[in-house]
Amino acid sequence: MTFDIESLQPEKPPLEDKGRLISAISSLKIRDFRLYLFSILFGFNGAQMVMVARGWLVYTMTDSPLALGMVGAALGLPLVLLSLLGGALADQVRKRNLLIATQAMFTSLNLIIVLLIQTELIAIWHLIAAAFAGGVTLAFNIPARQAFLMDLVGKKDLTNAIALNSVTMNVCRIASPALAGVLIKLLDIPGVYWIIVCSNLISLCFLVAIPGRGKIKLQSQVPLIRNIKDGLLYVRTNRIIFTLLVIAFVPILVAMPYQMLLPVFAKSVFHAGETGLGLLMSSVGVGALLGSSAVAILSNYRQKGLLMLGAGSVFGVFLVLFANASSLWIASICLLFVGSGSAMFMILTNSLIMENTPEAYVGRVMSLFVMTFGLMPLAVLPAGGLAEFVGAPLVVSGGGVILFLVIGGVYLGRSDIRQLK
Repeated sequence: MTFDIESLQPEKPPLEDKGRLISAISSLKIRDFRLYLFSILFGFNGAQMVMVARGWLVYTMTDSPLALGMVGAALGLPLVLLSLLGGALADQVRKRNLLIATQAMFTSLNLIIVLLIQTELIAIWHLIAAAFAGGVTLAFNIPARQAFLMDLVGKKDLTNAIALNSVTMNVCRIASPALAGVLIKLLDIPGVYWIIVCSNLISLCFLVAIPGRGKIKLQSQVPLIRNIKDGLLYVRTNRIIFTLLVIAFVPILVAMPYQMLLPVFAKSVFHAGETGLGLLMSSVGVGALLGSSAVAILSNYRQKGLLMLGAGSVFGVFLVLFANASSLWIASICLLFVGSGSAMFMILTNSLIMENTPEAYVGRVMSLFVMTFGLMPLAVLPAGGLAEFVGAPLVVSGGGVILFLVIGGVYLGRSDIRQLK
């Protein structure tokens, strides 16, 4: 009788699996990127809590979906109007300094709002004005933040860094809305806003801890208008980048407004109150965390274009199912897939745009990507108006159907996008 000695040895984990695990966290080896992630953690925690606190405050003051749309539009308008300027500036100045300035502005705006609430002087126009000022700040913050990732990690770890950045944000999407919903009951709106201010300050401290880096590019001597024109010309003549930006616009216009209408679903459709709103938003966050984690693990996946289109299809299908759910719990399960599909779609679109853009143009190209975020709250205004007449479920269902049809059209008609790696 003979024995196979090798068969008696314990099975070793495949090197490929170990390499995949390491690649999933490869960008964390960079100290400054870790500091950046902590800044994002606290900053986005504040942003998510603001969405719950401000949305609940507006809706309880007015009982109107249209009012929610007006606040959302005030946030989105400056993003559309000024993001090109923000992107051009991000390509000319030190991005870290620009991020510090904008984070300080977020802190100041939330401090003003909580003082107005506590002095009982708060009015809807204050919230609209604060949202507008926040939109102006975001127009300079987001392009700089996106381009800063390139400075921190380089192109090699870029997809992984974008995915981990999204994982960090989605941790906040899970915990922060639920926490805000509970704290509104325990501490009321002012208490939640004070926590938001503290979170903003901690985020600012982590940004300050990141040392200045990088030289200012030669185009800093070029007028901003000329810089903007050069960026637009580059996008217009690059077929892949132009198409990816168009694809990024579609879900923002027709599908993402569902987020601003969640207070309507929580209060008027499912009759679940503040905690129900927190549950719905947290479900989106759990799904988005799963989706962004999957992208981090698959950061070296060679068919990113196909994966992006598949994620967009999941987003559209489950958005329709959510809008027609018969209970809060079924809606929450559907939102897990909505969050996962939307997160994967946006991360992969973001990554493919940046990986196919020369470093000198990243800020300006990403400013066009940022415009998609600005269009989301602008799209809420007509969506909110339609919801007044036909109901939020029908509006959200229509958006999901349109998104699915567009993604299907791109899949069938654009093999170059399908084959992106």
